[in-house]
Amino acid sequence: MSTRTRETYGGASRRLLLAFDIGTTFSGISYSILEPGQVPEILPVTRFPSQERVGGDTKVPTVIYYDKTGKPSAIGAETLVEGIEADALEKGWTKAYWFKLHLRPQPTKDSCAEGSDAVPPLPPNKTIIQVLADYIRYLHQCSKTYIQETHYHGQALWESLEHDIVYVLTHPNGWGGAQQAQMREAASLAGIIPNTDQGFSRITFVTEGEASLLFCLSSGLKIAGDKAAGVTIVDAGGGTIDVSSYRKINDSSFEEISIPRCYFQGASYVTMRAEKYFKDFLSGSRFQDDVPTIVGRFDRNAKHIFRTTYDPLHIQFASHRERDPELNIRAGRLTIAADVVAKFFEPSVSCIVEAIKVQLREAHYPIKSVFLVGGFSASSWLYDKVKEAIEPLGITVTRPDSHINKAVSNGAISHSLDQTIKARISKLTYGIKVFTKYDPCNPTHKPRGHLAIPHPVHGVKADTSSVKPQVLYSEKTKVRYYKVEYDIVLLFGLTELKAQIAYLENGIEKRYVVDLITGSTSMLTGGW
Repeated sequence: MSTRTRETYGGASRRLLLAFDIGTTFSGISYSILEPGQVPEILPVTRFPSQERVGGDTKVPTVIYYDKTGKPSAIGAETLVEGIEADALEKGWTKAYWFKLHLRPQPTKDSCAEGSDAVPPLPPNKTIIQVLADYIRYLHQCSKTYIQETHYHGQALWESLEHDIVYVLTHPNGWGGAQQAQMREAASLAGIIPNTDQGFSRITFVTEGEASLLFCLSSGLKIAGDKAAGVTIVDAGGGTIDVSSYRKINDSSFEEISIPRCYFQGASYVTMRAEKYFKDFLSGSRFQDDVPTIVGRFDRNAKHIFRTTYDPLHIQFASHRERDPELNIRAGRLTIAADVVAKFFEPSVSCIVEAIKVQLREAHYPIKSVFLVGGFSASSWLYDKVKEAIEPLGITVTRPDSHINKAVSNGAISHSLDQTIKARISKLTYGIKVFTKYDPCNPTHKPRGHLAIPHPVHGVKADTSSVKPQVLYSEKTKVRYYKVEYDIVLLFGLTELKAQIAYLENGIEKRYVVDLITGSTSMLTGGW
């Protein structure tokens, strides 16, 4: 399937779109310089400070080392420098990793989440907002350096764009207003936007599931043209499994056909289960202090090559002189039975299979194909097990080679430029709940007094001072009172839920945008 031809940028002045895909284990950056009258091009950042080779790497570790004073000592690509672990140990640095998972909503029973204890703790005296801000500041600086060094008159170009950059941040399917508010706060703390409504408006969001689809489409992924059937995208990443289903409307547009869902069973959770096994297995032995090394080797290498229940997995972690046959250690190599390794993967595999079945049940159109993308889908064991469970249901399961290590940040830019997704499904039902206030003096209320319970009030907060009230008079009470009429408008067209209040002034409809989190408002300049 080929997406429609991208339209030329219709703005009056040059502008920069900058996307940060902050993943659980790896992160990426993409951007587009919007030139009036020209077709925008999506470009990835492929060079980061401290990389040993120039170009080619589009992702860096989502890792920060903090020194004893709480200042970052190494971030992202800098944490890949040879001997960094030894330096960290010698200097007493603290490692922050998988910290994105601290932003996650309270896990629900269907999110497949492990206990929160499995998520590595944040460094001492650090909040998730502070850690995230440090990482966003790093990505922003990498973007600045790359653009300045890559483009003609790069420094002047950056200086002309830096004060009005539009940022696109990705997040898992299951995240909403609360997580978006924290990410905006972190962006402000990082210093990339001012702490104002206008500054916050320069931050937009897109789900990782949607960004994955958009990247795959822009990279040439072929999706059948049957409008009566749908496709499910399973983005298996480091921390989360994002599952989304779409139907093609025409050659250039798609719509959601089921509620996008997020599950906390990505590749990191396989490593967490392996770590627990290694700790228990080697506890009390002279190798128990080698567990961090073994876990690291498993995570970076061994985990990805596991594929059958016949061949054991080997992890080289020590000198060839080391051996202990009772612990399956020979020549410094730990051997793990294949059925044991399979148990590390099993909860994640089961979660993905059930997640696909949920989409099959809930989608408004029949699902005919499933595409596995993301770094975790590179696991042959994962792919084979999912295919084995799903294809008997009449669904084809595909793992496009060129889209396994997809650039979600590229898809995030496409989200802003192309508007490929034309319709989305609301994750919740919105409306007005009506409660009758308990009156202890009302004889009809007294018999039901034991049923009275307090109800918290939820909604939007808006300044309605600009709405002209009607002055009315009650003949019954002989009291003058005021009546304000307005509508609450909820907009579901984008990843982020938007709200407005609408009212008539001299017969003309006026609208104000309402921030669902902070309650701040700003006047619309026209249109929706």
